[in-house]
Amino acid sequence: MANKLMRWTPWIVLTGDLLAVLLFVFVGQRDHNTVDMAQPLLGLLRTGFPFLLAWVTVAWVVHAIPLKPEDMQLRTLLGRAVTAWFIAAPLALMLRGFLLRRDIPPAFMLVTLTLGSLFVLAWRLVFGWFWHKRANPQTLGQEELGTRI
Repeated sequence: MANKLMRWTPWIVLTGDLLAVLLFVFVGQRDHNTVDMAQPLLGLLRTGFPFLLAWVTVAWVVHAIPLKPEDMQLRTLLGRAVTAWFIAAPLALMLRGFLLRRDIPPAFMLVTLTLGSLFVLAWRLVFGWFWHKRANPQTLGQEELGTRI
């Protein structure tokens, strides 16, 4: 069953990751009152572009997008996401700073590293849990106890 699930899993994970990153960017825009009310989606994509580009590139390089059932172990799925985010976020901030010709405040870097990783990890944790429930339908919540029905 796990091999059949892997057909679309990389695309679902990547799409979810990108949506989690965009949600992180949107929350930042909202908190800093920088949402473009005339064109909110375009403004979100403009602000999110460096983060999306860095995420896709780094996630591919560090194999954070699962391609095999073994990659779906929660430790692997979450660990690679953290690794990818801690590389992608600084790259995204540098690209954003370059494009906007602005400095990157250290506090902004720290918030981006911590909160951004939480958005991606939360999404992946939920998806990983559902994926494992679907891949192992014979377990009915018993894996916590180490037993199978």
